[in-house]
Amino acid sequence: MKRVLGILCLMAAPAMADTVPVPAGCEAYATVHKDSCSATTYLRCEGRVDAVSYARGELTDTHSFGPDWDMIAYSADEGRMQIEAEPGSAPEASLTTALETGESVGERAVIMGGVLAGNAIDVQSRLAFGSETIDISGTTLRVGTLTRKMTIRKNGVTAQYDFEIFANAEKALFIEGAADVDQFGRKSRLEWTPRKISYPGEAGFLATTSDIACD
Repeated sequence: MKRVLGILCLMAAPAMADTVPVPAGCEAYATVHKDSCSATTYLRCEGRVDAVSYARGELTDTHSFGPDWDMIAYSADEGRMQIEAEPGSAPEASLTTALETGESVGERAVIMGGVLAGNAIDVQSRLAFGSETIDISGTTLRVGTLTRKMTIRKNGVTAQYDFEIFANAEKALFIEGAADVDQFGRKSRLEWTPRKISYPGEAGFLATTSDIACD
């Protein structure tokens, strides 16, 4: 329950906000401004990190990550879409391994909540980094890719997400950038390229709309 406490607190908060609400027991430490009016704030919460994303002031989704940035929970659409790692399942990919060796692969079972409660999904992840780096707001980040393939266990239907990923050497930031999505046969593109990082005390910290110009 502690792992999803922050998510539940955020779900209880209003969908619209001027600044990101920080639940008790969590500490906000960075806000990443992306294309498509999206901004993601990172919260340290009792042994996990919550990446909370807003667009134009509206909460869009929350990822919860374990100590090595393995996905342990996800919530979107005001809680109607929920996923939580199956108890006892192993982490599906390791950021440490990917940064050190160039690649990490793995699989983890997750259980759906919300309107699809009880359905099990097998998540296969491949996280890879080359030598490319980029500087955003004075922070040097390694550039990589993340492929997540999700298979609904009961019927074999799949969805796949191919992200550009950015991470710093200290492993404090793991940023999902632009992505190609094949969601059960429906293809789309997420324009989430990061452009700016705001830290505590800086303009744009805890923002719920990206500082990057958008339509």
